[in-house]
Amino acid sequence: MTTMRVMELPAVGAPLRPAERPVPEPGPGEVRLRVEACGVCGSDHFLQEGGFGPAIRMPVVPGHEAAGRVDAIGDGVTDWAVGDQAAIYYITTPPDDPWAAGGRPNVSPHVTRMGVDVDGAFAEYVVRPVESLVRPSGPVPPEVLAVLTDAVATPLHGLKRIARLQAGETLVVLGVGGLGSSAVQLGKAFGARVIAVTRSAAKQALARQLGADEVVAAADGDPVAAVRAHTRGLGAEVVIQLAADARADEQAIAMAGPAGRVVLIGAALEPFSVRAAEIFWRELAVLGSRGFVPDDIRDAIELYRAGTLDVRHLVQRVRPLAEANEALDDLVAGRVLRSILVP
Repeated sequence: MTTMRVMELPAVGAPLRPAERPVPEPGPGEVRLRVEACGVCGSDHFLQEGGFGPAIRMPVVPGHEAAGRVDAIGDGVTDWAVGDQAAIYYITTPPDDPWAAGGRPNVSPHVTRMGVDVDGAFAEYVVRPVESLVRPSGPVPPEVLAVLTDAVATPLHGLKRIARLQAGETLVVLGVGGLGSSAVQLGKAFGARVIAVTRSAAKQALARQLGADEVVAAADGDPVAAVRAHTRGLGAEVVIQLAADARADEQAIAMAGPAGRVVLIGAALEPFSVRAAEIFWRELAVLGSRGFVPDDIRDAIELYRAGTLDVRHLVQRVRPLAEANEALDDLVAGRVLRSILVP
């Protein structure tokens, strides 16, 4: 086999198109993986809409939420064998990168992102540096392993490493989509009281099913007032904002209580406004949380294998690679929380 099928993005605003590319060969320190599953994420739509800026080379193959099997090994790789299962961390950095050395490769100005800066996993094969692979501690279904790398690892990063959520605190999850549904479960796993805020009746029911202590219907009245009513008028210790909506960013800040931490993950392109007094009067920490780091993937895998996380709602819609456009349409329209492409 000398060529492989991919779905590539030819230009900003264009639909994906099928194409053939040469099967890549691993170089020194690299492995080739046969992609077994790749989640279709809001970031893929963000790429399609030009959200990553004009410097992205196109055509590019999207896909960053992926898992596969080692298929070929480059020179110098000794700790992986053909057939090994791997989750893929989509970021690489230069060898001497100071942010990566400090455990924060995700914020380095020098990142190279699979599925953005280089071709990703909407493909039959990808080549990755060996350091970007995460070995699961035991077998995990491929579609599950794929979503653990982002749909779970992203809110886990925001709650554990950024907000430092503590047992007994109140957590507001603003937006119960693919990431927010995981945040509800993670909040409960960390011992928090969880208030889920979402517009959709179906997502309200899902939040209850996943363990939310209180559910606020965002379309019915004032969700900020509702959250304050559930928190004795004070607001929450932690608010995690996962909706791509600038108005939700404003609401998240308003929902936080004294000394609260507001974690912004939802990637709205529009600005939002807030008065400085709203921040300093309550001594709020307004925190950005960008993606995840490899240890978040490892933590997500262990939580899944321990039975703490239920991801069945994230892996219900499996499509062949050729249906990537339909998968993106479903995501944008809110018909699914995730679709999984299986090359």
